[in-house]
Amino acid sequence: MYAAASVPDIVPRFDYRVTTASAEDRGKIRDKHQDVHRIAIDLAMFAVADGMGGHSAGDVAARIAIDEVERSLRGGRAQRAIEGWVTTPDLETRRRVFQRLREAVERANARVREEASTREDYSNMGTTLDVVWLARGHAFVAHAGDGRVYLARTSAMLQLTQDHAQLEALKATGLVHAARKQRSQNRLLNAVGLSDSITVDTLFVDLSRGDRILICTDGIHGQIDSEAELTDLLRRPSAESAAQALVARAGLKGRDNATALVVEINDRFVVRETDDRGLAASDLERARATPLLQDLPMPGVLAALAAAVEVEISKDDIVPRVVASDLVCYIVLDGMIRYADDRRVGVGALLFPESLVGVTSGTEPPVCEERTRLLRLRADDFNEVCQSDPELSSELYRRLARHLARAGARLSGGRG
Repeated sequence: MYAAASVPDIVPRFDYRVTTASAEDRGKIRDKHQDVHRIAIDLAMFAVADGMGGHSAGDVAARIAIDEVERSLRGGRAQRAIEGWVTTPDLETRRRVFQRLREAVERANARVREEASTREDYSNMGTTLDVVWLARGHAFVAHAGDGRVYLARTSAMLQLTQDHAQLEALKATGLVHAARKQRSQNRLLNAVGLSDSITVDTLFVDLSRGDRILICTDGIHGQIDSEAELTDLLRRPSAESAAQALVARAGLKGRDNATALVVEINDRFVVRETDDRGLAASDLERARATPLLQDLPMPGVLAALAAAVEVEISKDDIVPRVVASDLVCYIVLDGMIRYADDRRVGVGALLFPESLVGVTSGTEPPVCEERTRLLRLRADDFNEVCQSDPELSSELYRRLARHLARAGARLSGGRG
């Protein structure tokens, strides 16, 4: 096992000092290590790529992908985009940053495809890719494949990314039972180098002192039996001990290359006049319009939303009811959602509230009529937040029960 750690660093354009640590292990069945990771402090970028083990030259694909992403983010257009958001942190400048991130991954995909065409032994090579780019007090995340990005907070452990694999795609549409029958056929559907086009998931995450980000390959998360155990390992006393513990635990099974990169958020040393801690005020008001949070005191709202991740879904795409192997609920921040029965809901709507009590309705997932921003709450993450605050938990579940009862009464025409 190889491990590397650092003392707290000052990261450009980021308001907190960070400590980074990484650990990796080849595993017992691989001839070579096909994972590549990158800690670019001067760029505020952190990335992990897992060269695809079933394909030739996976390590070449992983290195090309990370090199190309770093080159793109150092370029003038990307730098202007991130500086523009730091200066004016609004929705439009945020979307420009995500556009540059997506373009960086798309260029990496094109570069891997191009290189694969030049040599027979590079044919069909590919790689997963996860990138975290820090600015102000936030993380911009880009994801393709089945590596993962996690966020450990004092009150919850959030799996931020969803595997781009057949099983997860089936679960997202609500076909959970069908998906369970096909575990042996859980092939990767999307990664760098697989095809001329690539899907790049993006997320926007608010960060605070004490948070830890984990970027890892499936050699980590695929070998650790439960999220609870993963949480315990990631919350070890230091970033270095966490990275080492994760790789050591994965090595007990040792079936694959394993890489863990941990970024710990330390003390804040920048105070800005235009501070945008957490959700923007307008988004907080939209979130508070939902039945779960309406008229709840602001400390309770912020505590409940510690489990939330902001996502954006494109026009005509479905809103998945299962993400990261867990039922999810959403709060609509802007946009319009259409159900199969032509019902439409907008700002403040609560989608799949039954997910928070582990129940699925079995109805068709709704579709976004326009580009829509939502706050996503995984059931396990929400429950973890509630367990840390019994008083808040009681209030939230009371509101949830009342909302579900009213919704049930409406659907049954008020009978019963």
